[in-house]
Amino acid sequence: MAFKGMNPEEGREVAQGVNEAGQQILELINGATNLVNSVEWVGPDYDTYLQEWNSFVSGPVADLVNAMADKGSELNNHAEQQDSTSNQA
Repeated sequence: MAFKGMNPEEGREVAQGVNEAGQQILELINGATNLVNSVEWVGPDYDTYLQEWNSFVSGPVADLVNAMADKGSELNNHAEQQDSTSNQA
């Protein structure tokens, strides 16, 4: 009989890697945000830049980090389902 399904432990390891990658992205962006906030720049151009940066961080970056967390959770759920299915056989 051919093997079907996933190795649950491997799936959990990959899920953990995906979650950790999302956290690393967040840490890097937080560091970059600190740099952006530390620029000696006064005026409307900076105000606009800062607003655009914050929109970028709270929009696309947050969406990416959340999506990675969701995909990690999804993979963990598949691993749990595989365990459940394998234990029934």
